[in-house]
Amino acid sequence: MKGVIYCGEMDTRLNPISYFIPKELIPIGNKLILVYTIELLLKSGMNDLAILVNEYNKQIFKKVLRRHFKEDFYYIVLPEPKGMANDLLFAEEFVKEERFIVILGDSFFDFNLESYMKGFKDEKTSCKILLKEVKDPERFQVAYVGDNRIIDLEDRPKMAFSNWAVTGLYALNRDIFKAIKKINPSSHGQHKIIHAVKWLLQNGYDVGYEILKGKWRELGSPLDVIEQNIDLLCSVEENIMGEVVDSRISGKVILGEGSVIYNSTVRGPAVVGENTTIKNSYIGPYSSIGNRVIIDRSNLENSIILDGCNILGVEYPIDSSIIGEGSVIIGKKEMKKTHKLVIGNNSKVYLSI
Repeated sequence: MKGVIYCGEMDTRLNPISYFIPKELIPIGNKLILVYTIELLLKSGMNDLAILVNEYNKQIFKKVLRRHFKEDFYYIVLPEPKGMANDLLFAEEFVKEERFIVILGDSFFDFNLESYMKGFKDEKTSCKILLKEVKDPERFQVAYVGDNRIIDLEDRPKMAFSNWAVTGLYALNRDIFKAIKKINPSSHGQHKIIHAVKWLLQNGYDVGYEILKGKWRELGSPLDVIEQNIDLLCSVEENIMGEVVDSRISGKVILGEGSVIYNSTVRGPAVVGENTTIKNSYIGPYSSIGNRVIIDRSNLENSIILDGCNILGVEYPIDSSIIGEGSVIIGKKEMKKTHKLVIGNNSKVYLSI
């Protein structure tokens, strides 16, 4: 079975971070969102993978993923993204006659995908969707289920009468391409995959479902990314490969090679990348700090710091923040106090102290 990873959406919800890097390449727990997705597919035995990208970021994806995987992936360039369903047509030649999996590259999954795939292979359905019960269904595409079958599907209803969210993973056969060619675009000009699945349902095709017994989170906002970072860090195992000098380490902490913690306190769970220097600082729980970062005389927790950042003299806590690659944050006493941040790459921000 082949896998198609959808990374073609032009989404602004994670701006300004996603101005500079595709949102799928934002790190959580110091591992890229897309790397978690690819590892899930490879672990299930799926080695033939295509990644749908736009013309602006293909080279970024190729360069970054070469650092993480020995496998070569097939890249499909979307000339003009028009919604996931329309974009999926460009993968028709890749999947040929096979059944296949489509997964959103900006969602986090942790479950038994191999079992899900086996179930789909053994069934005669044209499509199988993966559902998860949620407390706020209005944020999601929703499935209405009765008598062990899908009755209807709705795209982010204003008032949902079901708590079953449609996650961003679909098992499909070639019938989906017929459906995509039949549907009309939404009011925003987008061809959505849920509308194609609904077309199958309304035209007599078998659409199955499975309840997700595992973890899933749609990473559509900075808060989603921060919360997923917390969840992942809760399961880290301590691994100190760098140097700790005159410092206090408590809880489970990962410290990468070439990194130094000097005269500081670090409370886990936390992860620090390679060749990073932390001195005269406090690093609180749920912090993910990348490679080649310098933190001096500063205080932060529950935040994601990307590679190459400098955080200097920020005594009041940086909390629940995402700091983009290469950013410089310097504390200045004469400025009005500020705390919560979402900062794009190569930014420079002065904070009161």
